[in-house]
Amino acid sequence: MPEPTPRTLAAFLRDGAPITKTLAERLIALDTDRHPTTTDMRLALGIDLDISHIGDAAQAAWPVHRDDPSDRDLAQVLDAMYRAITSGRLLRVEIGAGGLTATRTPGAIVLRDEEHLMLLAFADNRTDAVVQFSAEAHGEGIGGVVEAQRTGSALFDAGSMHPGSYLLPVLVVADGTPTTLDIPIDCKPSGTLRVRIVDDATGEPVAARVYLRDAVGPAWPIGAAIRVDVHGNAWFHADASFEARISGKARMRIVRGIEYEASDLEVAVAADGEAETTVRLRRWSHMAADGWFSGDVHVHLHYGGEYALTPADASLAQRAEDVNFLNMMVANQESGWVHDSEHFTGADSELSSGDHILRWGEEYRNNLYGHMCLFGIDALAQPIYSGFPGSEHRHDLPANADVAAYGHTIGGTISYAHPMFRSIDLDRVFAESHTVEAKELPVDAALGHIDAVDVMSYPGHNLESAKLWYRLLNCGLRLAATAGTDTFMNCADQDEFSNPPAGDRVFVRVDGEFATQSWCDGVRRGRTFVTNAPMLSLEATAGRGEANTYAIGDEIAAAAGDLVRVTAEAGSYVSMQRIELIVNGDVVATADAGRGGQHALLEHTITITESCWIALRATGPAHDLVLDPEGSVPGEPEGVFAHTSPIYVSVGGAPVADRDSAAYFVSWIERLIAMSASAGRYPSESERDDVAALFRRGQAYYRAIVDGDRRYSANA
Repeated sequence: MPEPTPRTLAAFLRDGAPITKTLAERLIALDTDRHPTTTDMRLALGIDLDISHIGDAAQAAWPVHRDDPSDRDLAQVLDAMYRAITSGRLLRVEIGAGGLTATRTPGAIVLRDEEHLMLLAFADNRTDAVVQFSAEAHGEGIGGVVEAQRTGSALFDAGSMHPGSYLLPVLVVADGTPTTLDIPIDCKPSGTLRVRIVDDATGEPVAARVYLRDAVGPAWPIGAAIRVDVHGNAWFHADASFEARISGKARMRIVRGIEYEASDLEVAVAADGEAETTVRLRRWSHMAADGWFSGDVHVHLHYGGEYALTPADASLAQRAEDVNFLNMMVANQESGWVHDSEHFTGADSELSSGDHILRWGEEYRNNLYGHMCLFGIDALAQPIYSGFPGSEHRHDLPANADVAAYGHTIGGTISYAHPMFRSIDLDRVFAESHTVEAKELPVDAALGHIDAVDVMSYPGHNLESAKLWYRLLNCGLRLAATAGTDTFMNCADQDEFSNPPAGDRVFVRVDGEFATQSWCDGVRRGRTFVTNAPMLSLEATAGRGEANTYAIGDEIAAAAGDLVRVTAEAGSYVSMQRIELIVNGDVVATADAGRGGQHALLEHTITITESCWIALRATGPAHDLVLDPEGSVPGEPEGVFAHTSPIYVSVGGAPVADRDSAAYFVSWIERLIAMSASAGRYPSESERDDVAALFRRGQAYYRAIVDGDRRYSANA
């Protein structure tokens, strides 16, 4: 297996800026051996490292008026980015004509005794001469050379600190000129905590997500990839056990996905002592035992971010979140660089087990048309991306429809990612062009190229995405509900993107043995529900004489006047507010949750008048175990949410055909054609016209519904 690509700030630009491959290679060369990798910085400095301003710094320094920037121009961009890094453990030394200035962020460094104090010494050489530079503390230090008008930095280990409050002198020398920087230290007495994590029923060791704090703040094992979730809480994954230094009392929350109860506990750890505990995690749900297997169809191992990871990190995350199917993405970012293609084999990863299938798929990305998740594929759908300036595929060709059609020929099951970020109002949707929302989805669904819609995702808005999905269902398009979080596993602190995978997940009813093919078959057959906490059940009975029972994804052949009796149930470890029975997008019955918000039951009889679809939705308040970000109210997180795919009712074999929904998509596609003409990038007018003609084919499906023309069937 190849080594991960080193993560540097030049790599951030290569991935996230619309630059050419040649320019990216020059940036990488200019950044080589001048600074530690961001992986090393993050592992050394933990969450006391802020790189959130490097993008703004790069943009401000970018030579916008130069078509072919010089190495000096590019070096200035990189140095501006490094200057934008902040940390309480960063020593900033500026060497100028007036001499040497050493500074750091005010305030004491708080740490535990026996922990090694890692410092980042940053030299900013503003002179026209090469400078020899060194920094030393506690007899430990580093040294090096910084070129004229460049920056350089190095991590060094100042050793373990002794308890107490005092000043730590750091000697900095540049070209023979010394200066001393006194750093306030507040070192707390601490001891060692050892924790084992087991399944309560089996006693078997299990991986889990860990939130750990003490008197100093967040704590984690040496070498752990610490991350911060959307609520600002630091966490790491532990493979069945961990060891960490703790000052005073350890406060822990241990989480294993959404089918185990979270375990909250405190453990006192004496100074210079040791404490051990075993945490037993109890399942409250085991959907796989009933044939329902969970999945996350949209996970990035690398996407920007500081950490350089391996498939083993993905495997640990999968086991720690107890998610059965994990679809890892081969994808570009904002350039032609494609992440993680070296891990794609067209088969399950060798790290898969019977209950956990780890597999690389693809996110096909066009920021105008939208992004698609391809899973179960045995080859990559080229060109993997389109429409990115500076890349080899700068034009908006092929259309997503062509890629999706090809995706099916390589074994793929295909969903649209993060469909809506806000309201589905057409003026809002088409106010801007390259928003990465699912603008081409109505076309591709009508043409039969799409299997599912990611109703739930971290960046997407769950309820607004569901409303869009409802309208597609109302046009006779039988699309399953899926969930793809779009988490960036190598990002330490980037809002919802540094959440763990599978906080939103899809459960799929599988026939026979759990395998990639059977799981994808279940998606295509609509046997799914999506959730961030509740587990849902939906059944219907119908039939004259002896009634038959129907489950999610099934079709009921009915006549006008028939009765369909629905039983809907939800259970949740996190408190729900209510469940709602949805028919053709309308709420027809509700039931409030009882038992502390952890259970709801609804029974309702529907008199059938025309073809329809029936689904169950659960909602509830925000909770820190629910990892979806901002909801309908800006600044407030989305709460508990879950939704089944429908049970379909067909009267006389006719599809659902709602004229208002169809008219909405006729207007949608008209705006898409206009936006593609004005904002799209095409090599020629004829190719632009070809894309418009493709979109017109999809529009014709909806126009036929508006006109009452039943010659068009679903997925025509």
